[in-house]
Amino acid sequence: MGKSLLKLFIFSVLPFSVICYAVFLTGKKTDDFYKRFISPQQNSLILGSSRAAGMNPAILDSILNRKFPEVKLYNYAFTWAHSPYGPKYLESIKKKVYTNSRNGIFIVTVEPTALMVEKNKPDSPEYYIENDKSVAKTSTVSSNPNLEYLFESYDYPITKELNKKLFPPKNQMAEVEILENGKYDVKVLKDFTKEQKLEINRTKMIQFREKVKGLKVSVNRINYLSSTIDFLKKHGKVIMVRLPINKVPYSIEDKYYSDFDNTMIKLSQEKEIQYINFNEFNNNYKTSDEVHLIPESMNRLSQELGKILIEY
Repeated sequence: MGKSLLKLFIFSVLPFSVICYAVFLTGKKTDDFYKRFISPQQNSLILGSSRAAGMNPAILDSILNRKFPEVKLYNYAFTWAHSPYGPKYLESIKKKVYTNSRNGIFIVTVEPTALMVEKNKPDSPEYYIENDKSVAKTSTVSSNPNLEYLFESYDYPITKELNKKLFPPKNQMAEVEILENGKYDVKVLKDFTKEQKLEINRTKMIQFREKVKGLKVSVNRINYLSSTIDFLKKHGKVIMVRLPINKVPYSIEDKYYSDFDNTMIKLSQEKEIQYINFNEFNNNYKTSDEVHLIPESMNRLSQELGKILIEY
């Protein structure tokens, strides 16, 4: 009997305990989106693509709380493929916002690709690129642990974080994790040479041009952005922001969606909200890959945006 119980413990209880601990570690530190789907409902959000994922809620809160003490921003921006404006992102946003929130702040970042669809497909939600990704597939966005996400969208072994703890990776280029406030945090450990960066970014811009070239403006996505703003306005103040990028990708976006800013200005006027295009300001924001701000520049932009919002 004793041996049977020991075997039961070894072959069932012990593995189950290891899995539970692995899930616990995943919820504590991961470079995956998992933490975004186990955090509680929020009263204020940063929305958009990976360009906004590094925006710093802590810096914004430190400024905004002087005037808006209830505001606690949470970064709920994913990637252009996971969270372009459409029915799936809107559905997820509605679940993430605390139902009784009325005095929140919502930073809605916009860019052309978030309002475009594949050129060779109909502009209909059933064909949208995000449909098979985690934002669309995860119906519960504030459950800890979130088994639905782990089974449906987690692309790694469940013991990934446990393995990293037991066997720390060697020669890492960077450490990446999602912070408690949703911020996508990157710490560079080893960097490329200047020449290597130039070549990598040149290749990325060729790929970026091909990507945008294969897209078309989506009337439906613009309508869903409009509906997203309508929903958020019920819960607080909304501001639309176009984040700064370098000249090459900006010119590519302008070529394939030349009317983008006029469309955003018109929409902001209709919704009676503010629209800010940081590309129109004289600045020396620096990017890591032409379109994503380095942490120091994103922190400075977060400060500037906080000052604008405090007067909004």
